[in-house]
Amino acid sequence: MSQLDMRFETLEGFSRPDWKALHAFVKQNVQKDDWGAAWTFIAQKWLEQLATDLGGGARVHRSRNFLCLSDLGSERTLSLLAYAESVILVIRQALREAAWTGFHGKHVLLIFSDPDDYFAYVSYYYREGRHPQSGGVFITRGYAHIAFPHSNPRSAEHTLVHELVHNLLCHLPIPAWLNEGLAVLIERRVARYPFLLDKDLVERHYQHWNASNIQSFWAGESFHVPGEDHKLSYSLSEILVNLLSEKGPDFITFIKNADWRDAGLDAALNILDRDLGAVASEFLGPGNWRPQRKAISEFFKKKPA
Repeated sequence: MSQLDMRFETLEGFSRPDWKALHAFVKQNVQKDDWGAAWTFIAQKWLEQLATDLGGGARVHRSRNFLCLSDLGSERTLSLLAYAESVILVIRQALREAAWTGFHGKHVLLIFSDPDDYFAYVSYYYREGRHPQSGGVFITRGYAHIAFPHSNPRSAEHTLVHELVHNLLCHLPIPAWLNEGLAVLIERRVARYPFLLDKDLVERHYQHWNASNIQSFWAGESFHVPGEDHKLSYSLSEILVNLLSEKGPDFITFIKNADWRDAGLDAALNILDRDLGAVASEFLGPGNWRPQRKAISEFFKKKPA
């Protein structure tokens, strides 16, 4: 590893490694049994460089499962790390065999005390255009990691749970609605606040969804549209996951087999004996709610490379 050249490039004010070159280096120079240690070493060097970029009191902290870059100060950062260590076990228990294993290196957290630093960091990963307000994000490009701005301890804990669910599902080709629904559901269970649907929210769903825009939901596109699309997509995903999770162990098998290309329709039919269109009808009422593979593929064709 002493021969390693991290090849940082400064973009949007932060050092970005050449991840493609790093993957090639590890594959060519490190025995597979040592890949975990190698990637932890690389992540540590990367975060040390980001700490230099941030300046001030930014530093890198370590725990059993995590590396964390933070400028909050040691006491608050170590408290959040202890919380992360406790909840990752709870999330694994909830996801059971669907949770990610076999990865190399520690989980990475980037915690920003200044929202402007956070938005400058994550803007690199977003395509041009308007986006919903972000309170945290799980990033898969390069080395999978979580980034979020710290406003208060309770909000930070909720964000950690939500994004760690995404982290532990990132190895699966699951549709966005299932991914987000699981994250919201598990976040709610950890925080121990009840799932409630008031009359106003139900009416907003009824007014918003139709046979055309429901396909943007199944494709995951509506989650990225600011406003009502964004808010109701998260709400509908939680409702559907609640309706499907009653299947017990079969639901975990469904998670492992659901495919984004058909929004999980085939897996729901074959494993849960449920049609996703019929499940949606249980809440939205009669209508043409079934995922359509062709319509879903059209949304992905429109996305920039």
